Amino acid sequence: MRFSCIIGGLLTISSVALATTIESDNFDVASALQDLNVKVTEIPALKSFPEDQSEWRKDGCSVACSSLKSLFGSQVSTQSSTGYSNFTDSFWSVQQEEVQPYCIFRPTVNTEVSVAVLLSRFTGCKFAARSGGHAAFAGASSRPGGISIWFKDMNEITLNEDQSVVSIGPGNNWLAVYSALEPYGLAAVGGRAASIGVGGFVLGGGISYHSNLYGWSCDNVESFEVVTASGSILTVSENSSPDLYWALRGGGNNFGLVTKYNLYTIPAPQMYGGTRTYLETEFPNVVNAWTNVVNNASVDGHAQGWVAFTKYQGTNIASAELAYTKNDSNPEIFKQYRSIPAISDTSSSKSLVEYVKYVETENPFGLREVYWPITVQLNENFAKWVVGTFYSMVPRVANVTGVQPVIVYQGITEPMLKNMANNGGNALGLDASNGPLHLMHISCWWSNESDDQTIYAFINSFWKKVIAHAKDVGVYNEYIYMNYASMFQDPISGYGSSNKATLRKIAKRYDPKQVYQNLQPGYFKLHGPPAVGSFDS
Repeated sequence: MRFSCIIGGLLTISSVALATTIESDNFDVASALQDLNVKVTEIPALKSFPEDQSEWRKDGCSVACSSLKSLFGSQVSTQSSTGYSNFTDSFWSVQQEEVQPYCIFRPTVNTEVSVAVLLSRFTGCKFAARSGGHAAFAGASSRPGGISIWFKDMNEITLNEDQSVVSIGPGNNWLAVYSALEPYGLAAVGGRAASIGVGGFVLGGGISYHSNLYGWSCDNVESFEVVTASGSILTVSENSSPDLYWALRGGGNNFGLVTKYNLYTIPAPQMYGGTRTYLETEFPNVVNAWTNVVNNASVDGHAQGWVAFTKYQGTNIASAELAYTKNDSNPEIFKQYRSIPAISDTSSSKSLVEYVKYVETENPFGLREVYWPITVQLNENFAKWVVGTFYSMVPRVANVTGVQPVIVYQGITEPMLKNMANNGGNALGLDASNGPLHLMHISCWWSNESDDQTIYAFINSFWKKVIAHAKDVGVYNEYIYMNYASMFQDPISGYGSSNKATLRKIAKRYDPKQVYQNLQPGYFKLHGPPAVGSFDS
């Protein structure tokens, strides 16, 4: 990670960038590569391509990766190399580690990303792009048999002259960002665990410790630098390509590869918080306290957190993460929680850097993982019913090796929803009239691939029961938080039919050949979920 303070404003985009936002009908990929000083006729792997393009595309990834190797040398890693294993071994979930790309490409500047996208188009080789790699299913940020673009070396962090905007390369995680900004007494509205990557987090929404005060991460973007399907490099803001700016705020990876996130900075005082753990006899009181904190977010926006219900060494427990963005050990909004007898409490004064390191220890690497959320209107009785239903169904997977199912409660508060109107609004389809909302998700890890279907079927059957009851009592909401979504879910449809149609229209404008739908097929696309499940429930 490189950090510098740039006087006089943000870094400008490369002079090689093309000017147009809309691809012409006669767009020629070879000519676009030529504009980037890449001559197709001078690359050995491309010299003798057959006239029959169907034959050419059968071997497209071999040709694409060989071409990248010719152009960028050690920035390209192939199977059996150290660079390749460094990539595959560093994912959070085992499902992502298991993916075997044809090659790994580590660009260092935005124009190299443009070259990779255009070579993908030229050869028909599919690709994926990785920021932090924190998704819980295969292919989300690594392409089997294709090109995996690893942003690891695009890790610059810069402040503008008045320190109001921080420019963040997509290779950064939130620990790097917070560590760089801490000496200035600043932060950005970002992730709550150290290793979460900047890219996917912002593009999917991004719930932060500071979201009751400032909104989600996507609501705090001054501008994006984006590589479009034509290789053009655009700076996208509320005043420049505002449609694309709106789409990128929640629309995921469907519109381009973001090579810089320019986020508004915020003050970063010392925080106070930690995990307070309760036994099952206190669950009704814990749910009541959680509900009251969500409802009182407008009174005190410094309180943020979640409650996780799980089983530990045979005992049902609730772990409440009580984060406060001031150094106050007993704020009024958390006094109800602190009045409930707890079996442990890790609360202490923490910097933001210390807090995300601490939370990281609760998100182990190297396991089979799944996240799977739904959203409902905030309703205390319903929340209590779901906890009881969860524990009644957990025995179905008790014999799965290494299994640890957890249901996590978070609030989408009224202040969060109001902030979603900032800077022209976002694509999520939520507003203050919806709230407050209850975001609940299953987090589960286990040991063996042979148990994948058992776990997925269990969670699917649980949610089917919960959703049916939510609809019966009138609290169900279609919204699906992309950053927690499972591979069987369709977050874009959860934004509402109007927003989905608008997102498709914007994608067609900037990517008429659907490069980011077809050649980058991983993660959550505009046409539907990454996988279709077949469950015995």
